[in-house]
Amino acid sequence: MRRKLGLAGFIAVIPAAFAAGQQDQLLFGDLIATATEQMAMECERTLTPRPGASELAQREAEMSAAVLCDCMPPALEALGRTRSQQALMSGAEFGALVLHEFDACGARTVRDTSRRDCAKLAPPGAPPTYCTCFSSAVDALTDEEIVEDSLASRDNLEQRVAARRTSTPEPPLYDTLLARIDRQCRVPPKAE
Repeated sequence: MRRKLGLAGFIAVIPAAFAAGQQDQLLFGDLIATATEQMAMECERTLTPRPGASELAQREAEMSAAVLCDCMPPALEALGRTRSQQALMSGAEFGALVLHEFDACGARTVRDTSRRDCAKLAPPGAPPTYCTCFSSAVDALTDEEIVEDSLASRDNLEQRVAARRTSTPEPPLYDTLLARIDRQCRVPPKAE
């Protein structure tokens, strides 16, 4: 299933971006330079305004920009300092290193967004403790949990869209970790 580029989509193309080097050993410095260039192009694409984009599409673009423009460039720079620029590495091995950094950036962006934007994204009538509850619960998730949940949610939405196009029954909507946290935090705390 083809993924749209964006936070989840870029994860899917990282291994393919370095497929040419899967058999050959390439210089680590060259791989870093290629990844940095690719990240800059994806960042620029993400920053290109999309007229008439929905609020959801705008939020996705903001999160993608945070990952691709703000977090990944310094992460790649730091990754570049972990080995000699002359070290040899396969494209597959390098892709795995970049994917790890990308996952960490994606998870960090979800956490930062849950803290920074909670008040404007909180549901109407949420208890006063909602944002503290929500941010704390998101902070407690591991990077792996956030990434796996994001990919599962994206896959589910793509399956639902495909089902609508083919007039087949849709799979049930995936109950994301963030949706479960939202429901938990909507419950007012018990009075003591």
